[in-house]
Amino acid sequence: MKLKRRLTEKERIEKLNKIIKSSIPLKNDVFMIFARNKKFCEEFLRVILGDKKLKVLENRIQKVIPSIANKNVVLDMLCEISGKKIVNVEIQLVKEKHHAKRIFTYASKIRSYEIEKGIKYGDVKDIIIIYLTIDDIFKLGSTVYEVEMNIVSDQGKEVDKWDAGLTVYYVNTKGLTNKNINEYLKLLTDTKTLNKNFKITNRIKTELYSKGGVVMSKEMMEVLEDVREEWLEKGIEKGIERGILNILIRQYNDKKISASDAAKYLNIKENEFLKLVK
Repeated sequence: MKLKRRLTEKERIEKLNKIIKSSIPLKNDVFMIFARNKKFCEEFLRVILGDKKLKVLENRIQKVIPSIANKNVVLDMLCEISGKKIVNVEIQLVKEKHHAKRIFTYASKIRSYEIEKGIKYGDVKDIIIIYLTIDDIFKLGSTVYEVEMNIVSDQGKEVDKWDAGLTVYYVNTKGLTNKNINEYLKLLTDTKTLNKNFKITNRIKTELYSKGGVVMSKEMMEVLEDVREEWLEKGIEKGIERGILNILIRQYNDKKISASDAAKYLNIKENEFLKLVK
């Protein structure tokens, strides 16, 4: 397998420029630039959750929740917010039939990852999943659909709501029932719309899509710095860096990592990784 030459900083900027010019903000590569900004995450969640006082304590993007035996999960945006709550924002732009199974997989992975040994279940943080799609998957014209889990007796009577510490919202860009969310999401579904009512999102979008291409904003500099540090340009350049490859081969030979996990990290098939080991 041929290794690609590492891009220069100028080439990285040019590549990001092309991606951004041809992509709406909700596309993964561009959204990560927005979501690196804690203030953006705060503005985004305040709008979607309808809480003007909400505070984001920590924000993480493309958070990988690893699993030794099972499938790894990559979360688009994960935030810890005030009130001891964790919010996972998942953007689903492609067709997906099993929305509910995907959501509850994310929720279970987050719960198992965040819970600490010895902690009481009553003390675990509540999880909120915001599942954002372009189309209205329920086709009822609503902007937001909330999932409620109820306890029902065998007589068909609703006893109570099941407090599992999990709230799920399906949000879409085509709904017309929540004016504030509708107006906000317009900012994220095209490359031209601006709205000064949403200062942080409006500013970042103006910078990224400004005349002449990408400006070297703080968000863009952070992206480039991460690319430089990680060596592997996730979602932007699928090349394999020699240093990363050597480390993974050494860990595999020392039986510290499986061929399957190494292959996943490199975005290649397991048999291709084994050929590189040889």
